[in-house]
Parts: sequence; structure tokens; C-alpha cells
Amino acid sequence: MTRSIKSIIIHCAATPNGKWFQAGDIDAWHKARGFKRTEAFRTRQNGNLVAIGYHFVILTNGAIATGRHWDEIGAHAQGYNSKSLGVCLIGTDKFSLRQWQSLKGNINSLREQIMHLQGDAEPPRVFGHRDLPGVAKDCPGFSVQDWLANDMQPLPDHVLHDPSGA
Repeated sequence: MTRSIKSIIIHCAATPNGKWFQAGDIDAWHKARGFKRTEAFRTRQNGNLVAIGYHFVILTNGAIATGRHWDEIGAHAQGYNSKSLGVCLIGTDKFSLRQWQSLKGNINSLREQIMHLQGDAEPPRVFGHRDLPGVAKDCPGFSVQDWLANDMQPLPDHVLHDPSGA
């Protein structure tokens, strides 16, 4: 890892809860907003994604799609991108149980890997985009601090229940 990661920032895609979207959709939205990835990083990872600002996207079925390379500075939280990784949940404020499980696993894994790769005794801090100083956002649509305090268990008012059990 060539850059220092001090935080992991959780986002939501601000899409209808439970509706299927993929990393490619976010890439198109970010391209329309003027985001760009360098050719060097596109060659290293996900060359088809020309603009995505996040490092990981958690889909409604719980699958985790990769976006930017870890060494690539994100485009997800202005003023915080250079020392963070961005994780985005598809949806707005209610997420499937599979998404909640994937989020917990992803965050725990990232924290462990970053500590190992950087030789840090302290894990990177985890924030919601809306928790960052100077940020006026509702993203994600739940309190990350409440989620962390609840041992990363799904927050009851933010679980999307559907007939498939997802």
C-alpha cells in the first residue's frame, strides 16, 4: 500500500431502497459529475470504470463490487479522500440483511488488512459521510456511530425486509 489510510467512510447511493444498481451505474453518475480516474489506476484495476469515486460498493444481494484501487485516492468525501477508503451501500436508509452482513465483514476485514499493511497498532476509524466535520449530508441514511456501538448489528429501523429474505 503506497498511501496512508486513516479512516473508512461509509456512504449510501441515494437510490430507492432494495432496487438493483451496480458499480457501473455509480460510475456513470460520477462520470456525469466530472469525476475521473487516471489511466494508470484503470490499468491496475477495473479499467471499465472510468470515474467511480468509491473503493467498494455493497450491492442489494450483499455482493461486494470493487471500484477504485486501495492506492488510488477516492472521490467520495471532499477534504477526506487522500487518507480514506470509501464504501457505498446501494440504497438510501434501509438495507438488506445481506448488505448489513457484508458491510460488517468488509469493514472488519479492511481494518485488519490496513493495520497489517501499514504496521499500525490502531485500526482506521470508521465514519458515516454525514459524520465528517463540515459535511452537510444525510449519507448514509443511518447513524454509523449507533451501528458501531451496536456491535455492527443491523439497526432495526434500517432493515429492508423482502419476500426473498434478503
